[in-house]
Amino acid sequence: MLKVANKIFIALWCVAAAMLCGCENISMQIVESNAYLQNETVNGDSKNCAVVLEAQQGTSYVITIESEEDWAHFSGGVNVIEGEMTSNTKVVFIYFSKNDSGVSREATLKVEFSDHKHYSLTLTQNSYDSSIALQRDWAELPVCKAEGRYIYNAIYGELGAKSNARNYTYCFDPSVRASLWVAYPLHSAYTTGSGNRNYSSFGYDPLVDDELQAALGRGSYNGWYDRGHQLPAADRKCSQQMMDQTFYATNMTPQQANFNQKKWGALEGKVRNMICSDTLYVVTGAYFEGEHHSSIYKQTNDRSGNVCPTPTYYYKALLRTKKGNTGKRIDQISDASQLRAIAFWMEHADTGNDTNIKATDCISVAELEEITGFTFFPMLDDAIEADVKRTAVASEWGITQ
Repeated sequence: MLKVANKIFIALWCVAAAMLCGCENISMQIVESNAYLQNETVNGDSKNCAVVLEAQQGTSYVITIESEEDWAHFSGGVNVIEGEMTSNTKVVFIYFSKNDSGVSREATLKVEFSDHKHYSLTLTQNSYDSSIALQRDWAELPVCKAEGRYIYNAIYGELGAKSNARNYTYCFDPSVRASLWVAYPLHSAYTTGSGNRNYSSFGYDPLVDDELQAALGRGSYNGWYDRGHQLPAADRKCSQQMMDQTFYATNMTPQQANFNQKKWGALEGKVRNMICSDTLYVVTGAYFEGEHHSSIYKQTNDRSGNVCPTPTYYYKALLRTKKGNTGKRIDQISDASQLRAIAFWMEHADTGNDTNIKATDCISVAELEEITGFTFFPMLDDAIEADVKRTAVASEWGITQ
């Protein structure tokens, strides 16, 4: 009988201990309200900055921006926003223009939570210095224009043992809810691996305010338009993370279904066949000016009813070494004959079942620069840049028709 009593006592003690531990775990899940700036100081030509909110789900918040010149605001040009935490963390973006004043400027952000926690944050924007280069040390990256409404971001992900390898960079234009170009390196290290698009989901890019992007999580654009990748998912099989990142809305454009799946898809496959040990550098872009083909409407809508203009043309700019195995960086090459470059320029149209890539689809990188106004491959040695960009030999890229 004593043994039974001891067993009951031990069992009750274990239950009590488990309940105490459970209570302790529950208490640990309570999130203390907090607010901070992702960057307290930004460059003079920066376009946005993130405020990170941390609070218990269901907590209400109000954020107010105060500045002498009213230079910083939230989406829609407002200076006050309020909302409720739908998760324990929320990111809110502040927008501003280039600071040409010659001196730095400050804005105060006052954050108030419904649990009576208050925070005062100071954002400083330095004066713009035109001598600061906007290009990173990546051969695929076009010159980033300091003026205008464009948003530039670089996406990083897992590649082999690296947790923060570059995936792609883009120039996002909120007026068309799409990127004007997406630049990326292409190598077998990126195209082989366990990444599976069946596990990926379309959604918003976390680096850009949701309200500026096309809402594509619940389905494609209205009409016969696919959610067309600029950086193809098949180019990022190296990891599931990099694969998933190609499904961000900033990498999408409304692309006519036959064009996307046939003609453009064939070009994407052909480009993958052009990779080499030295790396192939690619810029894919969408062009929104000029007249639309008769088979393409000027605009469509996303699933939230937002207007999404359709591109009139699509393009790709390519650069690599001719031998493919020199082991040299692009800026280490001073002989134009060691490099080859080409651009593909295709009208956005219902191309039916056509999958042929022809020489007439090819132009020089110099011609593409004339059309788009962007400067591609600025890492090229100044002495050979013009020669490399104006040469476009289709047969060197396997285009024989």
